[in-house]
Amino acid sequence: MWTCGISWSRTMSKQCFRNSLFLALSLFLIAATSGNARPGKNTREPLVITSNRMHAEKLGDKVTFTEKVTLKKEGMTLLSDVMIVYYNAGSKDISKVEAHGNVAVRKDGRVAHSNDALYSRREDTIVLTGNASIIENENKIDGEKITLFMADDRSIIEGKGKVMFYKDKSVENRKRK
Repeated sequence: MWTCGISWSRTMSKQCFRNSLFLALSLFLIAATSGNARPGKNTREPLVITSNRMHAEKLGDKVTFTEKVTLKKEGMTLLSDVMIVYYNAGSKDISKVEAHGNVAVRKDGRVAHSNDALYSRREDTIVLTGNASIIENENKIDGEKITLFMADDRSIIEGKGKVMFYKDKSVENRKRK
């Protein structure tokens, strides 16, 4: 939990500064992503990232989140060990997000897993690489590279892969009646 204590010893001051920086950058990222919202029915939710640690290498260009990282955006959740967010300091737009280690993407009852992922905000895609797979119910699709098109709810599987489909139990039960 990120908190600032009342005691202003040297270590507490450093912790409060680090926590304040974390809070400020988190609010900056939320504001940057919500600035692109379109009025009307196409209004988009902000992109929200939570983690146990954050490190800003170049203020205005890149922020690295580590330890239990979660990104939430419009009904989609992306989990990973490390997430690197790249954004334009001038326009405050996020251009891309890299996720590394134990990547999981959850949306609409489907779960995709991989070692690495790259989210492109402009194309609204997530490219999964390294033991990439999609699981829905008991069905599973594996591939070397899987591209998820978030707006269209479709995907492209590339490279050597494997597909396992099981009979839909709800359809099977309707046929028996």
